[in-house]
Amino acid sequence: MKKAMVCIAGFAIIVVMGVAVYSAEPSVDHGKEVYAAQKCMMCHSIAGAGNKMHTLDGIGSKMKADEIKKFVINPKAAKPDIIMRAYADLPEKDLDDLVAYLMTLKK
Repeated sequence: MKKAMVCIAGFAIIVVMGVAVYSAEPSVDHGKEVYAAQKCMMCHSIAGAGNKMHTLDGIGSKMKADEIKKFVINPKAAKPDIIMRAYADLPEKDLDDLVAYLMTLKK
């Protein structure tokens, strides 16, 4: 009985650790949700949906992930005359997932 309890506890720890590691991976689907929740389409478009003045189509081919992340956090550092607001307060997971989504936008 004691051996069975130890095995069950060990299995539970492995499952919890696996979920923690899995949830740390960037999620493209969640990135799409972040894009929508932050109303990015008010200023940007993807595949013709949104503000066509600032398309993000192909951004994943033009910029590296770390460049996109830095741009989202502080756009004025990259382009001082830009109107885009900084998203420095975006939770790290949301930011990583948004970047993962934007990296899928390749031409």
